This record gives sequence, structure tokens and C-alpha cells, in this order.
Amino acid sequence: MNVKILFTKRMRRYACAAIATTVTTFVGLKSISTAEAQSCSLKDATQWQLAVTNPEVELTPTFIKVVTESFLRACPDRPEFTSASRIAAIAATDLGDAKTAVQHFRNAGPMRDVQSNFYAIAAHLAAGEEASAWQTRDRMVARWLDRLERHPLVSVSHEQLESGAIYQIHIADADPEILPRSAWVAVPAGPGWPATLSFTHDRMLLAMRQVRAGETDLDARYIDLNRCYGRRSLGRLDAQLTSVDFDGAARAGLAAYLADPDQHVEQSDRSIHPCYLSNRLLPVPSRS
Repeated sequence: MNVKILFTKRMRRYACAAIATTVTTFVGLKSISTAEAQSCSLKDATQWQLAVTNPEVELTPTFIKVVTESFLRACPDRPEFTSASRIAAIAATDLGDAKTAVQHFRNAGPMRDVQSNFYAIAAHLAAGEEASAWQTRDRMVARWLDRLERHPLVSVSHEQLESGAIYQIHIADADPEILPRSAWVAVPAGPGWPATLSFTHDRMLLAMRQVRAGETDLDARYIDLNRCYGRRSLGRLDAQLTSVDFDGAARAGLAAYLADPDQHVEQSDRSIHPCYLSNRLLPVPSRS
């Protein structure tokens, strides 16, 4: 992934999060008495939202962090405070400021989206708060499972091992260009990132592999191991092999992963890197 693509995705994430606070703003206003004195008004919140979504400004993590922290200091009682804290936390993580990121994530409270939670886990690990990191992971997984179990087109089976849990997920309405229809997800009982085995359906990846291998079979499929900081193809599969046929091998492979799961966080002086392809580690259907 090149820097330009990564930067674009980050900016899109900040913008989407900021826009989402608009809903919080108007819902929160209903619960605030008009007689209450407030140091900040809806105008202040709107100005902050416009600032962090301004297409005419270079929305760098530094800019997002400075502008959002200014709003947080001035408006601690606004209903947008928790959402703004999440945006500030993501920006601080992107800047490598683990301690500040952790404090903002605490102020953000429970977060429903998977990506923000992966950011929070990475920030806690970088700050040396391993227990908090894996507690955040467990809460994230619990919310993810609850969402899947309530989805009418998703089926989930579960196997509990001493070293962790393995979930077999089938998403009937998955877009094969975005998510696999079948996946096996391993979640360690102790410290460790989740890992996922899934069939490759991405047409571009398949085409690239076929070119490299000189293959002409358009029905070829591969099984991928998706880990926090990388994806590895484990081999080509027979086109007729079903997820049921592969289930035993998938569970055995993930049981081996649970015996020695990934626990590290990648970071540099300038950034803390959350897991790559978080939607592959914890597949989420497009419609709830």
C-alpha cells in the first residue's frame, strides 16, 4: 500500500467520523435543557466539523489533532465530545503519540466500529498497557459477534479451545470483491491479535496470481491466512472444494496459530500502525 493511498484512506476515515457526529449533535440537543448554560453552542460544534472536513485544507493528522483537541478543551460538555475524542485518538495514533491517543480513546468510550477499536488496541500496546489492549479486543469481538448473530443472512459456529476460540462465519450476501463468503476467525484467550482464514475471491488478486504462475484456470481459488500485519496465501484449492470440506483443515490451522499468536504492534517514531485489512480479520456484512 503506497503512502498516497494510505493518506487518502485516513482522510476519509476522519471525514466520515466527523460527519457522523452531526447525528450525535442533534440527538444530544434533545436531552439538554434550554435553560442550561453552556460554554459552547451548536455553532462551535459545526465550526469544528466543517474544519475537519474542509476539502480546501490539507487534512493531515497534525491538523486534525490540533483542531479537534482545541474543540475538546473548549467544549467538554458538548454531545459531540466522545466522537471528537475518537477522531483525536486516531490522529494521535497516526502521529505515534501513544499516551495521548490512549487518553482520547478512554474519553471516547465504547466504539462500535471495528477499525477504531483496532486503532485503540494498537495505541494501548504502544503505550505499554497490554491488559487494556486485550480487554479492548475482547469487547470488540463481543460486539462483532453480537452483530453477526443478529444478522439474518449470517451463520456463526463456535469452537472453544484452551488457547482461544475459533469461529466459522458464513455471510450469504457478501460482496466477493470486499469480503469472503466463508471465513474462520481465531481469537486468542490470552494476549494476541485475531487471525482469519478465508477463500480468496478478489478478482484482481486471483488474476495477478494466475499471471505469475502462468495459469489459465479462471475458477482457481486460494486460501489466505490474514494476520494483523500481513496476508499469506497457503495454497491453491480445488474449484469444487466447499467450505464444509475445508472446515476441519481450517480449524486445525487456526488452532496452531492460537498456540503462538501475534502480539506485537508495529510502530515508528512518527506513527503507530493498527492492523492491516481489519475488515478481513473480523468480517462484517454490509447491511445490519
